[in-house]
Amino acid sequence: MFYTDLSSFGVNMERLTEQRLARLQDAMKRQGLGALVLTDQHNIRYATNTVFMHGLRATAVQRFVVVPVTGSPLVCQRETSRKRKGSSAGRFDAYMFGMRPPIATKDFATQAAAALREAGVSGEPIGVDHLNLEAVDLLRSSGIRLVDGWRALNRARAVKTMDELQLIHWTTRAKERGYDLVRAALHDSNCPEDDLSRIMLDYLLDQGFEAGSEFISIYDSSQADTRPHTEAMGTDLVVLEGDLVICDATVAGPGGYYSDFARTFSRGDPTAESRVRYREAFASLQEALALIKPGPCAEFFSRFGKSSSSRLPGLDGFHGVGLCIYEAPWLRGGDPDEYAVTLEENMIIALEINHLPVKLEHLLRVTDSGVEILSTYPMDPELVPA
Repeated sequence: MFYTDLSSFGVNMERLTEQRLARLQDAMKRQGLGALVLTDQHNIRYATNTVFMHGLRATAVQRFVVVPVTGSPLVCQRETSRKRKGSSAGRFDAYMFGMRPPIATKDFATQAAAALREAGVSGEPIGVDHLNLEAVDLLRSSGIRLVDGWRALNRARAVKTMDELQLIHWTTRAKERGYDLVRAALHDSNCPEDDLSRIMLDYLLDQGFEAGSEFISIYDSSQADTRPHTEAMGTDLVVLEGDLVICDATVAGPGGYYSDFARTFSRGDPTAESRVRYREAFASLQEALALIKPGPCAEFFSRFGKSSSSRLPGLDGFHGVGLCIYEAPWLRGGDPDEYAVTLEENMIIALEINHLPVKLEHLLRVTDSGVEILSTYPMDPELVPA
């Protein structure tokens, strides 16, 4: 479901739009950009608080947006019967990436260059997110100085505004009820993975979530020798007594914001080996939480990075969460020290422990001194006492 008004979720729509655009334009100034030309639907949504044919899986460009370093964005898309009040919009009918004759890409380049001239920034560095090489060449041949716009986009989107935080809080709480339903189904009967996934997904869509996938998978089986299964998700395999099941639903809530946290549940009594792995994973999670704080991640890298001599079992880094399930900042297990990032207050990150067959993941807000745990959903009582 797409909500045109998010006020029922505690969000001030005008403030959400203004603060996100202000963050983006500030990041553009810091990178020395005169404008951004955006085609990615998530970046356009962030910059303009608008959607168009949302969720369509297509490699064609349905619209583009020019975001000047000051002033309002210019949205260029097909004409529709409903026009956004007070919006600045232009017509755009070209589709790119080789689906139409080359003249379509030329038309796009002509329209984009005209929009940049209209904004008075055609002579300045112009950041882009997703363009095919043919379009890049055409714009550069017309005198437009294109550069990578993702540094500015990631800088802006990594730190959340108060209304973004509110939407992520709401999504997290709603997902918890879905996890309750999955746990209940595990106790009631031997369910196939895909049935458990459907329980989660149906519930979340009924709550007004926009779209997403589901990650419910058997990662440890009492019959592992006869049915090896370590990666595929949502299959027809039945969860049996003694199996461990990872629940890691990734579904976009109202406003398009994700929440990402994972728990591992047991179907009946877990094995002694499963209890040991869970205990190790839980200990790693608790220790890693104390290492997350604003500033450079030097202390975190000491228990995580490629050169670490005392890595925590299963610690697999963290990634940002927002309008995408994977956003900046991002660190992965065994990264070299040069990959270190600096954390800032109000970044949202998912801290992952992948100590298979156990996965534990917390959603965190970076505070001025450490972290706030947003994913307060309990661990599995059959496994925690281990």
